[in-house]
Amino acid sequence: MRYATPAELGSWDRLIAANPDGGHILQSHSWGEFKRKHNWQPLYLIAQLRGEEVAVMALRRHFPAFGEMWYTPKGPGVASHAQLSQLALELPPGRRPFLIRTEPELPDQDGLPPGVQYRRAPIDIQINRSTVVVPLGLTEEALLSSFKPKTRYNIRLAQKKGIRVLPVGASTENLHIMYRLMKATRSRNSFVLREESYFSDYWRMQSQSGNGQLFFAVKDSEVLAGAFVTFLGSKAWYKDGGSVTRHKELMAPYALQWEIMRWLQAHEIQSYDLVAVPPAHLLSEEHPLYGLWRFKSGFCADITQYIGTLDFPLSTTAYRGWTTLGERTYSRLSMHRSKEPVY
Repeated sequence: MRYATPAELGSWDRLIAANPDGGHILQSHSWGEFKRKHNWQPLYLIAQLRGEEVAVMALRRHFPAFGEMWYTPKGPGVASHAQLSQLALELPPGRRPFLIRTEPELPDQDGLPPGVQYRRAPIDIQINRSTVVVPLGLTEEALLSSFKPKTRYNIRLAQKKGIRVLPVGASTENLHIMYRLMKATRSRNSFVLREESYFSDYWRMQSQSGNGQLFFAVKDSEVLAGAFVTFLGSKAWYKDGGSVTRHKELMAPYALQWEIMRWLQAHEIQSYDLVAVPPAHLLSEEHPLYGLWRFKSGFCADITQYIGTLDFPLSTTAYRGWTTLGERTYSRLSMHRSKEPVY
């Protein structure tokens, strides 16, 4: 494993999109530089995979009493369990983290395959281990026909009632509106929401890098729903969303997602990850994500289950201390001091 050259850094997102898995937005240059502002140092690395090269963005952070951790959000960009076991992890000179934490988007299965030198992490960091991925490589008519009848009905109802969906710029005013929509949704669903400055920073950075787009669903001059969508290569992700309860009978979120998909199709995106639904084996009305599943399943009912977060410990003692006490302690301190999760 080596550091990326200046030329490779200049085309980093293209390298990530060329990885065997097709790339992920959380491996992008804009995400690495954003996390630099939030206690993590990005490392842009090139790893070897049987004579080929794989671009890997690792986030580095030092935790006193434990040492240095590397975290590769939604990476490394391998496409099979065999490739994960074959990926060479020789570290650059002068680096010796106590833990490399990874999140390859590989199918979940019972146990890790032979030859994989990882273990399952005690926690999953990203929320889309279980998700719904809508295939966009269809005609517009075929895509609409693939939705559930009730979803198609709600889309047409919203259109008939005058809901307009607009791609809008990442101005200070628009970002503030988007955050207000997320707060309104949080008040109904009781999820943890970071500070507005955190979201505004990466919305702006990803918009400027060409990796993100903000959308509003509007009735007359009132914004009823919003979404921030990210994309890299041929893949897109529903990163953030929110809506108000006013005029909920107009079904603005349905029109919003449909017009986002049409926009993505026009930009040659092949898949759209709606992010975060219950695991298939826990699918019930009691699950806290069931409401999201009911909405998202109207666009695609297939649940994609990834392997989740994996750990590659390089110091048995430090890793044992981190998983038994250290991670919980740092998580509590981080929330107390800055109201932000560690990751």
